[in-house]
Amino acid sequence: MPSIRKATRSILASLVVLAAQFATTHSIAAPAGNIPSLEVAVKNLKNSGFQGIVFAARGDKILLEKSLGAVKDSKQTFRFASITKQMTALLVMQEVEAGKLQLDQPLGTYWPDYPNPQARAATLRQLLTHYSGLYNDMSNPAFHMLNANSGDDIQKFATGICASPGNAAPGTKFDYNNCDYIVLGALLEKINQQSFITLLQQRIFTPAGMNSASYYTAALPDAKQHIHGNLGGKPEPEVNFASYGPAGSSFGTLKDLHAFDLAFINNKLLSQNSRDVMVKPNAVGGAIGVWSYPFKGADERNPTIIVERQGWIAGVRILNLVDLQTQNILILVSTNGDLDLSQTWANQGPAAEVLKALILTK
Repeated sequence: MPSIRKATRSILASLVVLAAQFATTHSIAAPAGNIPSLEVAVKNLKNSGFQGIVFAARGDKILLEKSLGAVKDSKQTFRFASITKQMTALLVMQEVEAGKLQLDQPLGTYWPDYPNPQARAATLRQLLTHYSGLYNDMSNPAFHMLNANSGDDIQKFATGICASPGNAAPGTKFDYNNCDYIVLGALLEKINQQSFITLLQQRIFTPAGMNSASYYTAALPDAKQHIHGNLGGKPEPEVNFASYGPAGSSFGTLKDLHAFDLAFINNKLLSQNSRDVMVKPNAVGGAIGVWSYPFKGADERNPTIIVERQGWIAGVRILNLVDLQTQNILILVSTNGDLDLSQTWANQGPAAEVLKALILTK
C-alpha cells in the first residue's frame, strides 16, 4: 500500500508539471469565473463618475438593467437626442431602397431651389456622414435654448439657419452638426408630403414596437417627468428639444430603445443589403447615421464589430452599442453631461469594461 500511494503521488506530481508546461506553451485562457461579471463592471463604471442607467441584453433577453445615482427608475422616459439621426438615416435609406432617392446624387437634384447654392452640390451621402459643408448650428449654441427659440418648424430651420454660409466645400471636411439631418428631414417631408413625425411614427416607431416613443414639439418642448441631468456641476439649462427635429427630437424609454435595436438587428426597418450599406464604415469609422468599428477589448485577435450611436443634449448623454452578429446590446443613459462616453472603439472610456463583460458573458 505505501508503494501504491508513493506511485500515485509521483504520477500526480508529474501531471501538475505537465499541465503547467502545457499552460505556458499554449496560453490557457482564464476560467470563466475570472472574467469580470456585468455587475462588477457596472460597479467600476460608477467609480468613473457615471450616474444614470445601464442596460445590457442579448437579443430579447435582458441580462442587466440597473439605475445608479439620482435616477431611481429605469423605466423613466428620456431624450434619445442624436440617436434620432440614426432613425432619420433609416428613413432616407428606405427611400433609397424604394428608388426615390440615391445616396450619391446631390441635394439639388431633389431640392433644386434650396436657398444655399453651395449646399445643393452636397450629396445625400455627404449629408448623412457630415461631409456636406453645411452651416454648423452647433457654432450657435443659443439657437437651441428655450429662451431663444421655442419653434419646431424644420422647413423653416432647414431653409433658414441651416442655409447660412457653410464652412467648407462639400466632401472636403468632416464637421459634425445637426443641420445635415434637419435638411434631410425637411427633404423627407417634401418628397412624401407628410410631416416628419408622421413618417417616424409610421415607419420606425410602429414597426419596431416602440410603444412609448414620441417626438418633442413646440407644444411639448420638455416634460418634468422625463430624465434630466447636470452640466458643469449644475442642473442643465432649459433647452428647446423640439428645435433639434430630425437630428435629435425623439424620446422614449429603455424598452423603446431596446425594441429599436432589435428591429435594426432583425431587419424589420430595412433589408439586410441596405442595412449593410448603412453600417459600412469609411476610413475613420463613420457610416450612415452610425459609427462602425472593431472592438478588441474582449478578444484582440477576433474583434467584435460594434455599431455605435451616441446622443448628447445638455445634461444627458446616451451611448447605444450593438453587435449585429451576436445581438449583444449595451445602452448607457448618463445624467452627468460632463462625462465623456466616447473612446469605446479604442477599448477606453467608461463603457469599455462593461462591453467586454457583456461580450464574455456566457
